[in-house]
Amino acid sequence: MLFPTFDFLLFIIPTLVGFWLLADRPVARGLWLLFASYFFYMAGPKTEPAPAPAYFVGLLVFSTILDFVCGERVHALADAVEDEIDREVVGPARRRKRLWMAASLIGNLGLLGYFKYANFFLQAVADVAGAVGIGDITPYHFDVILPLGISFYTFQSLSYTLDIARGRLEPEEKFWRFALFVVFFPQLVAGPIVRARELMPQLRLGPRFSAAAMEAGAFRITKGLAKKVVLGDWIAVHLTDKIFDAPATFTTTELLIALYAYTLQIYADFSGYTDIAIGVAQMLGFELPENFRRPYQSRDIAEYWQRWHMTLSGWLRDYLFFPLVARMGARFAYVAVWITMFLVGMWHGASWNFVIYANIHAGARVFSRWNQVRERERSWGYKLLLWPMLLVAVGAAFVGLGRGVMHLEWAGALTLGGVIAAVFALVAWLPETGSKLNTVAHVALTFHLVVFSRIFFRAQDLDTARDFVHGLVHPDFSHGVRPGLVSPWIAAALIFGLVYHFTPQEWVDVHAKNIFRKLPGPILGLLFALFILGLMLLMAGSPRAFIYFQF
Repeated sequence: MLFPTFDFLLFIIPTLVGFWLLADRPVARGLWLLFASYFFYMAGPKTEPAPAPAYFVGLLVFSTILDFVCGERVHALADAVEDEIDREVVGPARRRKRLWMAASLIGNLGLLGYFKYANFFLQAVADVAGAVGIGDITPYHFDVILPLGISFYTFQSLSYTLDIARGRLEPEEKFWRFALFVVFFPQLVAGPIVRARELMPQLRLGPRFSAAAMEAGAFRITKGLAKKVVLGDWIAVHLTDKIFDAPATFTTTELLIALYAYTLQIYADFSGYTDIAIGVAQMLGFELPENFRRPYQSRDIAEYWQRWHMTLSGWLRDYLFFPLVARMGARFAYVAVWITMFLVGMWHGASWNFVIYANIHAGARVFSRWNQVRERERSWGYKLLLWPMLLVAVGAAFVGLGRGVMHLEWAGALTLGGVIAAVFALVAWLPETGSKLNTVAHVALTFHLVVFSRIFFRAQDLDTARDFVHGLVHPDFSHGVRPGLVSPWIAAALIFGLVYHFTPQEWVDVHAKNIFRKLPGPILGLLFALFILGLMLLMAGSPRAFIYFQF
């Protein structure tokens, strides 16, 4: 079910009441929450097209049982692996431990790979074969439906086994408690990705009722609903969907407006879900990790991924990047950076669009790392040799993207490559720190790189992305915005949303929350009623699924 619906209200009220009525009975309280979480997952969002059937909950149960057993076996073999006296048991124990770890990795990532990437892999092989002239291959297509939340709960469940293998976590004795960790409904289907060592201790200790936590939770839920419905769904229905569905029929100005609108929309949609998830968890007495920290205020792409979907980038950093560097050595750190960031991008979807999206962010992250560690005080001869080579390489890469993938004419491809190369040159030329104007320049350049990459994130397919890019690199500003496309209310929402995002975070999370908490009960109740009424009018009875449900 979707958060901004009457169905969820009918679900959450008895869930909260039953949970706190069982406050003195920890096992019954945990089982009640476990039952509610499975019910929440099986109810599914009422969207079109319909999500995976309810019986796909079996995959969730499979991942839960798999990692519970693998975690226990890995821990049981830990002492034998580290035995320095009886060397004869070390080798077999190490092999068995690796087998159990392999079972967890293959079981979790195998399911994710099959449901999410199998069809794209087969299609990619056929496309590449056709491109190199091997022949016209018709790939086999698996008739699969992506299970709701599989990208989130596989990473979450897998972190349990990985942390036990690293000696950072003791295995959970109670299966029901581990199952609750995996299926905890506020963040089950769209994050944040919670690691076992973050939530399991809270589940063992049990929650404590707090009026302050209830107030903080209500505030987060209110903020999340406003983001989702007003800055997410409303803008999508009345603006971005229209333009992204047929970009070839819109002017350059309209395409740019759609890009900025979608950049705001996806932040409001995803961070709105996170706000609601954290708020519901607070009302249940649990703390979930933050997932967003004003990402569009970032000074470079590295900082952006430290502020956007923080739990995903942190997960891949700790479980992929650091092990890669440890295995390959510091000399291959750039390779590890590219692999990690490429997988961050591909985690979001299985299509050629996301291959381009992933490479844009991976390449920008590699450049950002180099720009931070390079020696800036170099001779002019070195700079005159390095910079032309670097800019030609960056420009050539995007010219190749424009010609080979986007099917642009030479003029458009050269425009694309030239603009991107100029942006990279400007980023490298600017001092890393300095005046406020310097900071504004870094933030603006990083923000617009993200905005450009949204074309490939949002477009339905590669052809749609081509039309969009074509409209940008062959600009026509002779026609502005057609009447009625951007209403005054939509324009006001766009301006407010972007300005809101660039304000200091404490204005909302500290000062506005304090005002919220000090309001008298009757006034707060009246404001809530008006707020809900406004949301119902905006949704017109048709709430949209959160964007990250598809991942």
